[in-house]
Amino acid sequence: MAEPANRPHHLERVLSSVTDGFESHLDRLQRSIRQPSISATGQGIDSMVELLGEEIEALGGSAEVFEGVDFPVVVGRFDVGAKRTVLIHGTYDTTPAEPDEWVSPPFAAALIDLPGVGESIVGRGAEDAKGAFAATLSMIDAYRSGGVDLPVNVVVVQEASELGSKSLPEVITRHRAAFADVDVAYWPWPTQRPNGRAVAWLGVKGLMTLKLRVRGGEWGGPVGAEAHGLHSIWVANPVHRLAAALASMKSNDDRHIVIEGFFDPVRPITSLEVDLVEDLASRVEPASLLGEAHAHRFKHESVEEALRAYCFSTEINVSGISGGTVIEGGHKVELPSSAVASVDIRLLDGMTVEHITSVMRRHLDENGFPEVAIEVLNGYAGGSMPPDDPAVQALLETYRATGHHPEVWPRTSTAIASHLFIDELGVPWIATCLGVAGNKHAPNEFLTVDGYRDAIGFIARLMWELAAS
Repeated sequence: MAEPANRPHHLERVLSSVTDGFESHLDRLQRSIRQPSISATGQGIDSMVELLGEEIEALGGSAEVFEGVDFPVVVGRFDVGAKRTVLIHGTYDTTPAEPDEWVSPPFAAALIDLPGVGESIVGRGAEDAKGAFAATLSMIDAYRSGGVDLPVNVVVVQEASELGSKSLPEVITRHRAAFADVDVAYWPWPTQRPNGRAVAWLGVKGLMTLKLRVRGGEWGGPVGAEAHGLHSIWVANPVHRLAAALASMKSNDDRHIVIEGFFDPVRPITSLEVDLVEDLASRVEPASLLGEAHAHRFKHESVEEALRAYCFSTEINVSGISGGTVIEGGHKVELPSSAVASVDIRLLDGMTVEHITSVMRRHLDENGFPEVAIEVLNGYAGGSMPPDDPAVQALLETYRATGHHPEVWPRTSTAIASHLFIDELGVPWIATCLGVAGNKHAPNEFLTVDGYRDAIGFIARLMWELAAS
């Protein structure tokens, strides 16, 4: 029988087990990547769900599959009779991967020495987010192999969220009893920078995706089919109207959203959060941040202004716009009959999809764009925790215990449905762990081998800290 995990040397046994059993931990991650699970096409989703259940049960947990609106949600439970329960949330799906630009097949999970990075597991899902889930199960495996009881009960929740976290809200609402004993929710994500600096998030944003569409009709514009461009002198152009409508929502310098009432529900910024941003401004490397964005400069006048916008504001991002015909090296004289823009907005604490839709509709109508239709695809809210929350302090203590002084971001623009845990379940939500990863949604997605090992050890330490928080 395992000894009770109540003395420091027991944690050291667990950490030793992470190293001693690392080959099996690495195999676990490679198995996960080698099973494609692409939500955009549905490829491999059912097989991945089956694999998740097998992995959970192989470690002594119980697994249950809840059917969702779009994809199943897998809930695993490791109940050791501890006083506290930690819910570890993640995703099992990935974006598609075109193999042509990869250094190895995207689902081969090859070990490759990447230039400037080091030995890495290369494959779709290595960063987003199979690496984190494999590290979670490997943490449980390390406690088990070390002969040490988990210091907390663990509930793992795996969803398919790339298309908008549609299933998780209903599962949590309908099966609330399954989460009644949860004390803390945790999203493990390897956020370490390539130079080794650790990064901790205290909050995330939500995500809303929508289409803004203009079709020719009673208001003007060609109906049903495009017309010859010579008619543009006396017939309205839907592309012009859509472009003007989009421009009306932002200030001329592209820094501010000018829709009246847009930010009304947002929770006020606290002085502690302002202090965190001031500290970040003195620590971050602007060139590194711009490198991630493939850009030469921020659209703000200073790094601190850019950081404040990133942490405390949001954007109406036009991901794409289409209307008419563009021929590179040629031209078609055309008056389009329709135009559409794909738009995404990352919701701040307090914002809702309904509020944004309402104020955007009012803005368009009052500014002479009633013909612009708003088509909401999906959306969910985010949420954040105060820096002095005990769960946050446990997270930061774990970083300190591993020798790191992390950048602490009051909020990241990464979109996760954290409000389901903060608001619906009423528990603290924390995120991040050690590990260097990159190229999510892009060719050659990777997680370094050392980073994966560090992530497992970090999560093991964090469970220890949360048991005492």
